[in-house]
Amino acid sequence: MRRGTPSKKMAADLLTEEAVKTMMEAAVLVEAIPATAFIAADLRDRPEMILLVEDEAFVRKVTAEVLEAAGYRLVIAQSGAEALNACRQSARPFDLLLTDVILPGMNGRELADEFEGLCPHAGILLMSGYDGQLAGRQMPLYNTACLAKPFSVSELLGKVREALDANPLTPGTVA
Repeated sequence: MRRGTPSKKMAADLLTEEAVKTMMEAAVLVEAIPATAFIAADLRDRPEMILLVEDEAFVRKVTAEVLEAAGYRLVIAQSGAEALNACRQSARPFDLLLTDVILPGMNGRELADEFEGLCPHAGILLMSGYDGQLAGRQMPLYNTACLAKPFSVSELLGKVREALDANPLTPGTVA
């Protein structure tokens, strides 16, 4: 390795530090977002229900705080198995699965396949910090939205709204 050239590990550490910094800024910005940014969720007859699946505690916490502040109802899981268990036990169907691609046990694509069988009318939004994970050739799921990490508050809320609106059976939308 040449002097001054970061190794792959150093580059990964920098990416992680940058992702954490971006997520921390996003958490601070939630309080500064005007109320109009959250109107879409608040105008629904009932809050839309999202199953959030993320194994990294900090990302899970910040993402949940943003979505709850926007008026969405959440069920939060740390793994695919936990998410599927929540699907089976929920008295109310989910409107959206928001899941990381890299999870312990089953990956996000496998979870999405299982989730579709349990909640066939729900939308799916996959998120990943690795560009290759979101590439079309690795995403065999039909009509699955993707969100690259790190993301801003507006990107998160925009993609969630887009994924919910793409599903004609989501409450509050017109088929």
